[in-house]
Amino acid sequence: MNKMKDLDEKSFLKLATIMAGVVMIFCAVSAIFSSYGNAPKVPHREATVLDANQPTKNISKEAENANNQPISAAESIVDERGSPVMLPNMRPVYEKNSDVVGWIKIEGTSIDYPVMYTKNDGEFYLYKNFYKNKDINGSIFIDAHCSLNPRDTNLIFHGHNMNNGSMFGALIKYKSREFYNSHRYVLFDTLYGSQVYEVISVFISKVYNMSDNVFKYYRFYNAEDEEDFNYFYDNIKCLSMYAIDLEAAYGDEFITLSTCENSIKNGRFVVVAKRI
Repeated sequence: MNKMKDLDEKSFLKLATIMAGVVMIFCAVSAIFSSYGNAPKVPHREATVLDANQPTKNISKEAENANNQPISAAESIVDERGSPVMLPNMRPVYEKNSDVVGWIKIEGTSIDYPVMYTKNDGEFYLYKNFYKNKDINGSIFIDAHCSLNPRDTNLIFHGHNMNNGSMFGALIKYKSREFYNSHRYVLFDTLYGSQVYEVISVFISKVYNMSDNVFKYYRFYNAEDEEDFNYFYDNIKCLSMYAIDLEAAYGDEFITLSTCENSIKNGRFVVVAKRI
Protein backbone atom coordinates (compact mmCIF):
# COMPACT_ATOMS: atom_id res chain seq x y z
CA MET A 1 0.00 0.00 0.00
CA ASN A 2 2.81 2.43 0.87
CA LYS A 3 4.62 1.49 -2.34
CA MET A 4 1.50 2.28 -4.34
CA LYS A 5 1.17 5.63 -2.57
CA ASP A 6 4.83 6.46 -3.25
CA LEU A 7 4.32 5.56 -6.90
CA ASP A 8 1.29 7.83 -7.17
CA GLU A 9 3.19 10.73 -5.60
CA LYS A 10 6.13 10.22 -7.95
CA SER A 11 3.80 10.06 -10.95
CA PHE A 12 2.07 13.24 -9.84
CA LEU A 13 5.37 15.09 -9.38
CA LYS A 14 6.59 13.89 -12.77
CA LEU A 15 3.36 15.01 -14.45
CA ALA A 16 3.50 18.40 -12.71
CA THR A 17 7.09 18.90 -13.88
CA ILE A 18 6.12 18.08 -17.48
CA MET A 19 3.13 20.45 -17.37
CA ALA A 20 5.28 23.27 -15.96
CA GLY A 21 7.74 22.77 -18.81
CA VAL A 22 4.94 22.89 -21.39
CA VAL A 23 3.61 26.13 -19.90
CA MET A 24 7.07 27.73 -19.99
CA ILE A 25 7.57 26.73 -23.64
CA PHE A 26 4.11 28.03 -24.58
CA CYS A 27 4.77 31.39 -22.89
CA ALA A 28 8.12 31.76 -24.65
CA VAL A 29 6.65 30.98 -28.07
CA SER A 30 3.73 33.35 -27.46
CA ALA A 31 6.11 36.16 -26.55
CA ILE A 32 8.08 35.65 -29.75
CA PHE A 33 5.02 35.65 -32.01
CA SER A 34 3.41 38.60 -30.25
CA SER A 35 6.45 40.75 -30.94
CA TYR A 36 7.07 39.58 -34.52
CA GLY A 37 5.71 41.82 -37.26
CA ASN A 38 3.86 44.24 -35.03
CA ALA A 39 3.73 47.92 -35.90
CA PRO A 40 5.65 50.24 -33.59
CA LYS A 41 3.72 51.69 -30.71
CA VAL A 42 2.61 55.25 -31.27
CA PRO A 43 1.24 57.63 -28.69
CA HIS A 44 -2.43 57.14 -27.98
CA ARG A 45 -4.67 59.88 -29.26
CA GLU A 46 -7.85 60.33 -27.32
CA ALA A 47 -11.07 60.87 -29.23
CA THR A 48 -11.64 64.51 -30.11
CA VAL A 49 -13.32 66.34 -27.27
CA LEU A 50 -14.19 69.97 -27.86
CA ASP A 51 -14.23 72.10 -24.74
CA ALA A 52 -17.70 73.50 -24.24
CA ASN A 53 -16.14 76.55 -22.57
CA GLN A 54 -14.24 77.61 -25.69
CA PRO A 55 -15.62 80.96 -26.94
CA THR A 56 -15.82 79.80 -30.57
CA LYS A 57 -16.33 76.33 -31.97
CA ASN A 58 -16.96 76.39 -35.68
CA ILE A 59 -18.51 72.98 -36.35
CA SER A 60 -19.17 73.20 -40.06
CA LYS A 61 -19.92 70.48 -42.53
CA GLU A 62 -21.10 66.96 -41.95
CA ALA A 63 -20.58 63.99 -44.24
CA GLU A 64 -22.06 60.54 -44.08
CA ASN A 65 -19.92 57.47 -44.33
CA ALA A 66 -20.95 54.24 -46.03
CA ASN A 67 -22.75 53.15 -42.86
CA ASN A 68 -24.65 56.44 -42.75
CA GLN A 69 -22.93 57.45 -39.52
CA PRO A 70 -22.29 61.21 -39.22
CA ILE A 71 -18.71 62.45 -39.39
CA SER A 72 -18.25 65.91 -37.95
CA ALA A 73 -15.53 68.25 -39.15
CA ALA A 74 -14.38 70.82 -36.61
CA GLU A 75 -12.83 73.43 -38.86
CA SER A 76 -11.07 75.21 -36.01
CA ILE A 77 -11.17 76.33 -32.42
CA VAL A 78 -10.17 79.90 -31.62
CA ASP A 79 -9.73 81.83 -28.40
CA GLU A 80 -11.31 85.17 -27.49
CA ARG A 81 -8.65 86.98 -29.53
CA GLY A 82 -9.36 84.91 -32.61
CA SER A 83 -6.09 82.97 -32.37
CA PRO A 84 -6.20 79.25 -33.19
CA VAL A 85 -6.18 76.85 -30.26
CA MET A 86 -4.55 73.43 -30.59
CA LEU A 87 -7.05 70.58 -30.53
CA PRO A 88 -7.16 68.90 -27.10
CA ASN A 89 -6.47 65.48 -28.63
CA MET A 90 -3.39 66.74 -30.48
CA ARG A 91 -1.66 68.66 -27.70
CA PRO A 92 -0.23 65.64 -25.80
CA VAL A 93 1.00 64.18 -29.09
CA TYR A 94 2.65 67.46 -30.11
CA GLU A 95 4.33 67.74 -26.70
CA LYS A 96 6.02 64.38 -27.31
CA ASN A 97 7.31 65.35 -30.76
CA SER A 98 6.88 68.79 -32.32
CA ASP A 99 7.44 67.36 -35.83
CA VAL A 100 3.88 66.05 -35.74
CA VAL A 101 1.44 68.08 -37.84
CA GLY A 102 -1.67 65.96 -37.57
CA TRP A 103 -3.30 62.57 -37.31
CA ILE A 104 -4.70 60.44 -40.14
CA LYS A 105 -7.40 57.82 -39.69
CA ILE A 106 -9.52 55.68 -41.99
CA GLU A 107 -12.31 54.05 -40.03
CA GLY A 108 -12.33 50.26 -40.17
CA THR A 109 -8.65 49.97 -41.15
CA SER A 110 -5.28 49.90 -39.41
CA ILE A 111 -4.56 53.42 -40.64
CA ASP A 112 -4.66 55.45 -37.42
CA TYR A 113 -1.33 57.27 -37.07
CA PRO A 114 0.36 60.58 -36.30
CA VAL A 115 1.54 62.46 -39.38
CA MET A 116 5.06 63.89 -39.43
CA TYR A 117 6.58 66.74 -41.46
CA THR A 118 10.21 67.80 -41.72
CA LYS A 119 10.65 70.57 -44.27
CA ASN A 120 14.46 70.43 -44.25
CA ASP A 121 14.83 66.64 -44.38
CA GLY A 122 12.12 65.03 -46.46
CA GLU A 123 13.11 61.43 -45.69
CA PHE A 124 13.84 61.79 -41.99
CA TYR A 125 10.88 59.59 -41.02
CA LEU A 126 11.25 57.12 -43.88
CA TYR A 127 12.84 54.64 -41.47
CA LYS A 128 12.21 56.32 -38.12
CA ASN A 129 9.22 56.02 -35.85
CA PHE A 130 7.38 58.74 -33.97
CA TYR A 131 10.06 58.72 -31.26
CA LYS A 132 12.82 59.26 -33.86
CA ASN A 133 14.21 55.78 -33.33
CA LYS A 134 15.33 53.64 -36.27
CA ASP A 135 12.41 51.51 -37.40
CA ILE A 136 11.86 49.64 -40.66
CA ASN A 137 8.16 50.57 -40.49
CA GLY A 138 8.99 54.27 -40.62
CA SER A 139 6.19 56.79 -40.08
CA ILE A 140 3.46 58.45 -42.09
CA PHE A 141 4.85 61.78 -43.28
CA ILE A 142 3.98 64.63 -45.61
CA ASP A 143 6.23 65.30 -48.59
CA ALA A 144 8.77 68.01 -47.77
CA HIS A 145 7.95 69.83 -51.04
CA CYS A 146 4.44 70.54 -49.76
CA SER A 147 3.61 73.77 -47.99
CA LEU A 148 1.38 73.59 -44.94
CA ASN A 149 1.17 77.32 -44.25
CA PRO A 150 -0.09 78.56 -46.59
CA ARG A 151 -1.60 75.22 -47.49
CA ASP A 152 -0.92 73.83 -50.94
CA THR A 153 -3.70 72.47 -53.11
CA ASN A 154 -2.41 68.92 -52.63
CA LEU A 155 -0.69 67.41 -49.60
CA ILE A 156 1.16 64.18 -50.37
CA PHE A 157 1.33 61.58 -47.58
CA HIS A 158 3.96 58.83 -47.77
CA GLY A 159 3.91 55.55 -45.87
CA HIS A 160 5.34 52.05 -46.27
CA ASN A 161 3.25 49.15 -47.56
CA MET A 162 4.16 46.72 -44.78
CA ASN A 163 3.52 42.99 -45.18
CA ASN A 164 1.73 42.88 -41.83
CA GLY A 165 -0.75 45.51 -43.03
CA SER A 166 0.56 48.31 -40.84
CA MET A 167 1.34 51.87 -41.90
CA PHE A 168 -0.15 52.33 -45.42
CA GLY A 169 -0.47 48.58 -46.08
CA ALA A 170 -4.26 48.85 -45.88
CA LEU A 171 -4.39 51.24 -48.87
CA ILE A 172 -3.95 48.28 -51.23
CA LYS A 173 -7.45 47.14 -50.27
CA TYR A 174 -8.81 50.06 -52.30
CA LYS A 175 -8.19 47.92 -55.39
CA SER A 176 -11.58 46.47 -54.49
CA ARG A 177 -14.58 48.60 -55.39
CA GLU A 178 -16.45 47.00 -52.51
CA PHE A 179 -13.77 48.15 -50.07
CA TYR A 180 -13.99 51.69 -51.43
CA ASN A 181 -17.76 51.66 -51.01
CA SER A 182 -17.41 51.12 -47.27
CA HIS A 183 -14.27 53.25 -46.72
CA ARG A 184 -14.90 56.41 -48.71
CA TYR A 185 -13.77 58.87 -46.05
CA VAL A 186 -10.35 59.84 -44.71
CA LEU A 187 -10.16 61.77 -41.44
CA PHE A 188 -7.26 64.15 -40.96
CA ASP A 189 -6.85 66.13 -37.76
CA THR A 190 -4.37 68.96 -38.11
CA LEU A 191 -3.04 70.52 -34.93
CA TYR A 192 -5.82 73.09 -35.01
CA GLY A 193 -8.79 71.52 -36.76
CA SER A 194 -10.44 68.33 -37.95
CA GLN A 195 -10.93 67.73 -41.65
CA VAL A 196 -12.85 65.13 -43.65
CA TYR A 197 -11.84 64.01 -47.14
CA GLU A 198 -13.70 61.79 -49.59
CA VAL A 199 -11.83 59.45 -51.92
CA ILE A 200 -12.04 60.68 -55.50
CA SER A 201 -9.52 58.48 -57.31
CA VAL A 202 -7.63 55.19 -56.83
CA PHE A 203 -4.85 54.21 -59.22
CA ILE A 204 -1.50 52.52 -59.76
CA SER A 205 1.42 54.61 -60.98
CA LYS A 206 5.21 54.57 -60.65
CA VAL A 207 8.21 56.76 -60.00
CA TYR A 208 9.38 57.84 -63.46
CA ASN A 209 12.72 59.04 -64.73
CA MET A 210 13.23 62.78 -64.51
CA SER A 211 13.27 63.00 -68.31
CA ASP A 212 9.98 61.09 -68.79
CA ASN A 213 7.33 63.43 -70.17
CA VAL A 214 4.37 61.88 -68.35
CA PHE A 215 1.96 62.77 -65.59
CA LYS A 216 3.73 62.49 -62.23
CA TYR A 217 1.21 62.69 -59.42
CA TYR A 218 4.00 63.08 -56.87
CA ARG A 219 5.11 66.35 -58.44
CA PHE A 220 1.81 68.17 -58.07
CA TYR A 221 1.69 70.32 -54.96
CA ASN A 222 -0.09 73.55 -55.72
CA ALA A 223 -2.32 74.78 -58.53
CA GLU A 224 -1.02 78.15 -59.69
CA ASP A 225 -4.12 78.55 -61.86
CA GLU A 226 -7.15 76.65 -63.10
CA GLU A 227 -5.12 75.04 -65.90
CA ASP A 228 -2.72 73.54 -63.35
CA PHE A 229 -5.64 72.27 -61.31
CA ASN A 230 -7.37 70.68 -64.28
CA TYR A 231 -4.18 68.96 -65.40
CA PHE A 232 -3.95 67.15 -62.07
CA TYR A 233 -7.67 66.52 -61.73
CA ASP A 234 -8.18 65.21 -65.27
CA ASN A 235 -5.23 62.83 -64.96
CA ILE A 236 -6.21 61.31 -61.62
CA LYS A 237 -9.78 60.76 -62.86
CA CYS A 238 -8.51 59.17 -66.07
CA LEU A 239 -6.11 56.86 -64.18
CA SER A 240 -8.66 55.73 -61.59
CA MET A 241 -9.16 51.96 -61.44
CA TYR A 242 -12.92 52.46 -61.30
CA ALA A 243 -15.32 55.34 -61.82
CA ILE A 244 -16.06 57.40 -58.72
CA ASP A 245 -19.04 59.70 -58.86
CA LEU A 246 -17.42 62.67 -57.15
CA GLU A 247 -16.32 65.84 -58.87
CA ALA A 248 -13.87 68.61 -58.00
CA ALA A 249 -13.40 72.18 -59.14
CA TYR A 250 -10.66 74.78 -59.02
CA GLY A 251 -10.21 75.84 -55.41
CA ASP A 252 -10.78 72.38 -53.93
CA GLU A 253 -8.09 70.79 -51.77
CA PHE A 254 -6.73 67.25 -51.90
CA ILE A 255 -4.66 64.81 -49.92
CA THR A 256 -2.77 62.12 -51.85
CA LEU A 257 -1.89 58.91 -49.99
CA SER A 258 1.02 57.10 -51.63
CA THR A 259 2.62 53.72 -50.91
CA CYS A 260 4.68 51.08 -52.74
CA GLU A 261 3.02 48.68 -55.19
CA ASN A 262 4.94 45.62 -56.30
CA SER A 263 3.23 44.67 -59.55
CA ILE A 264 5.54 46.97 -61.52
CA LYS A 265 9.06 48.30 -61.01
CA ASN A 266 9.07 51.40 -58.78
CA GLY A 267 5.29 51.02 -58.56
CA ARG A 268 3.10 53.16 -56.37
CA PHE A 269 -0.46 52.69 -55.18
CA VAL A 270 -2.25 56.00 -54.84
CA VAL A 271 -5.46 57.12 -53.16
CA VAL A 272 -6.52 60.73 -53.71
CA ALA A 273 -9.23 62.29 -51.55
CA LYS A 274 -10.97 65.67 -51.80
CA ARG A 275 -11.71 67.80 -48.79
CA ILE A 276 -15.43 68.10 -48.13
